[in-house]
Amino acid sequence: MTSISILGPSGLPLVDLSGERAWKQFTKGDLVASMQWIDLQASNPGYDEEGPVPCMAIYHAHRRIDKTAYVIPQRAAFKYIGSDGKPTLLFHNAVALAVLEMGFGPTDRAAQRRMLDIFYECLPELFRMPRDQPDALEVARQIMGVEVTAKVNGKTMHQDVL
Repeated sequence: MTSISILGPSGLPLVDLSGERAWKQFTKGDLVASMQWIDLQASNPGYDEEGPVPCMAIYHAHRRIDKTAYVIPQRAAFKYIGSDGKPTLLFHNAVALAVLEMGFGPTDRAAQRRMLDIFYECLPELFRMPRDQPDALEVARQIMGVEVTAKVNGKTMHQDVL
């Protein structure tokens, strides 16, 4: 069975949330937190880490085209939980921003509570997530177009993708 992906400018899928790509996945009501490796530089060239980085992607369980995901890279997770294990001020700001970013209203207390719970319960798992993506999850760049190879006496002289 093949999956359909939207490819980015580099020929890689933009994002494939959860499923086989997830290390772990958690659900809280209509919210899902997927621990997975995402190539953030593919969609944000200003991001300074190359390749897939461990992230927590929070998204609506009933995916709709007008909704988005809220992504926290592992290296930024320390900003949300202090060394004492308690939420920081940025934690509460991120919860409020994630609620708005995912299309919930600013006064939706139930959505805020679910988001708060998923942040608090899942951030420790993000800290435990392995830094390096398993080789089995490596996504090969898809070649789009026609591959042309010119050979002379069996030796490749030129190869190009049109």
